Amino acid sequence: MNYTIIKEGRSYDLPKKTVTVTEKMDEVLRVDANSNMSVRQKFEKLHNFVKETLGEEEANEILGSSNLNEIDLSELTLTVRMIVDEYDRPVSEYENNKRKSQIEALPLDKIVAMTKAAQTVSAQQMVRK
Repeated sequence: MNYTIIKEGRSYDLPKKTVTVTEKMDEVLRVDANSNMSVRQKFEKLHNFVKETLGEEEANEILGSSNLNEIDLSELTLTVRMIVDEYDRPVSEYENNKRKSQIEALPLDKIVAMTKAAQTVSAQQMVRK
């Protein structure tokens, strides 16, 4: 599978989703839950994840710097989320397509007919009251 994120009109390819990548991603996603870490340590972990995933040069290009003190932390957080979302995309698309197929397979004409029949019965009952 191919994984790519788009930032400011430029595409960046991600490595395939291996156990190692998934472990790093899981560790990064648990950063906020770790109350023993300082804010700096949390953002260093996010920064390292982006650098390890995209490569130093691409990470610097996206984030505008290799120096954590100069990086917009919202940009860093968004980049991490874009990476995570891209790795989750194939499974999400599969599940969405599966649900769509299930909905399309419903006999909608019969459901519409039953709804109309129920409305007619309900209207007749209201008239009798």
